[in-house]
Amino acid sequence: MRADSVTDLLAAWRAGDEAAPRALADLVYADLRAMASRRLAGGGAPLQTTELAHEAFLRLLQRPLDAVDRVHFFRTVALALRQALIDALRRDHAEKRGSGLATISLAAAAGIAVAGPEAWFGVERALAELEALDARKCRVVEMSLLLGLPQEEIAQTLDVSVPTVERDLRFARAWLRERLQ
Repeated sequence: MRADSVTDLLAAWRAGDEAAPRALADLVYADLRAMASRRLAGGGAPLQTTELAHEAFLRLLQRPLDAVDRVHFFRTVALALRQALIDALRRDHAEKRGSGLATISLAAAAGIAVAGPEAWFGVERALAELEALDARKCRVVEMSLLLGLPQEEIAQTLDVSVPTVERDLRFARAWLRERLQ
């Protein structure tokens, strides 16, 4: 996915180009599906990869995105995936009232696994807390562990060095493990 293509399509969409949302969807769908797959690593979630990708896409395409560039776009994608999965877990949890708890991993790379909807809600609270503590570290977590972007691309997107991304990831992984125990 080229940064200028995403940025150009976002600008065209905001300017009223009716073809831009479809072109953006065509450009990023495979990436969004891969991100959804990583998000569901560990199995047991109430959604399949395609369902999560479609649900997130529906959220993204409801209105012109506020995202103005690649950084904002990835943040919006990460939030759409998180919200779609949390909503599905809430629906599933409400239907089952706690039976059949699912095991969902935040990311294989993080080595953090959570069991059941209540634990997943804890992950969401921890990410919100990390966001308040250090927004950049939260962006790095979202881009690396949730979206699966390589460190070089994260560094370029956030305009920081690769060693800074590595430090942020080490900190965030340790911080999340501590919060989720």
